[in-house]
Amino acid sequence: MVLKENKQALYFNMILGTIGTILIALAAMRYLVKENDNIGNALILFGFILMNGYINYLEKRVGISKKLTWISSIVCLILFISLSYFLYF
Repeated sequence: MVLKENKQALYFNMILGTIGTILIALAAMRYLVKENDNIGNALILFGFILMNGYINYLEKRVGISKKLTWISSIVCLILFISLSYFLYF
């Protein structure tokens, strides 16, 4: 029972982390649309890449399967692209 509860808590936190990443990406997209700052664009892109790399590292250390990590990344990317398209273009 405890193992099942730990897995549920892990997946719940993974979902919250994915939602948080999408919200940060949407805020960065809003900044890019409003400001048109080349240095800011590069910093946001570089920071986002580093943050996602760290999140993937943490998920691997916790024991989340690669398949689930890839599914989460693909869903996050699809949601980000579709939301940013509808909100900012």
